[in-house]
Amino acid sequence: MTDTPHTTRPPQSGFSLIEALVALLVLSVGLLGLAGLQLLGMQSSHSAYQRTVASVIATDAGERLWIKLAEEGGALTEADVESVRDDWRDDWMHQAGTDEDGNHAVSLPGMSDANITCENDNVCVISVRWAEGRFQEQGQNQEDETRFDYRVRLPVNITNGNS
Repeated sequence: MTDTPHTTRPPQSGFSLIEALVALLVLSVGLLGLAGLQLLGMQSSHSAYQRTVASVIATDAGERLWIKLAEEGGALTEADVESVRDDWRDDWMHQAGTDEDGNHAVSLPGMSDANITCENDNVCVISVRWAEGRFQEQGQNQEDETRFDYRVRLPVNITNGNS
């Protein structure tokens, strides 16, 4: 028997092209996931900002009701509430929260409606509606609105003004 020389290959070192492409694919999927999380964070932050502004707008209406109550000597009529509502809506919806120089101080983009309705004689519901269309995809219903309700309980009953 003759011995044939057996040649051994040197051990493989480094990465193959397939291993590098798989690593690149995994890294790409991870980066896409991070980009999606960043977008979701921006959407949530914008939505929270809009809700905060809606809360400020509704609180302003509640404070105006209390001021009107003090001006009227502790009694409010439906006409007083309508007057407060009209002035409040004009300030926030048409002038968009402008200051004395005409600069936009605070506004709610997409604000579509604001209303004050009083129920149960002394509870007023202040509603602010707006469309959160900034991050909507094409083809989504642009009419989807968000509504913020703020309830104010006044210490007196609101009369219709006839009594």
